Amino acid sequence: MNLAKKCKEGTIKTDEFFEFAAWQRPRRTHLLNVGDYVVLSDIFQEDKLVIEKIAELDYLEAGDFLTDKGTTGPISGNVFIKVDRKLISHRGTTLIEGDRLNYGPGSVYYSINKYLENRCRQN
Repeated sequence: MNLAKKCKEGTIKTDEFFEFAAWQRPRRTHLLNVGDYVVLSDIFQEDKLVIEKIAELDYLEAGDFLTDKGTTGPISGNVFIKVDRKLISHRGTTLIEGDRLNYGPGSVYYSINKYLENRCRQN
């Protein structure tokens, strides 16, 4: 899987994101820059996540972001992907987590947990 390509496409299947996140140790948000990506849960489809590029940091106030699609939110509580543009493979990506992550409905990790529950039921 080419994660940089998935980020540019704007969506990633939950299982593909899980494969990426399961083997990464999350980094802190001081590494976050404009041009990195925020991962958002698609509340209508549990099998995929939405990825949007960060266009501006400290948008409304310190600690907020604005994406190229107009989504705003706090850095705290969200999950991000940093893509090293020099490395195309999986190794050139870093998982970044904001403080006070939300694990409830509508969060990225809630979608992953639902995906895992459905997979376990199938087996």
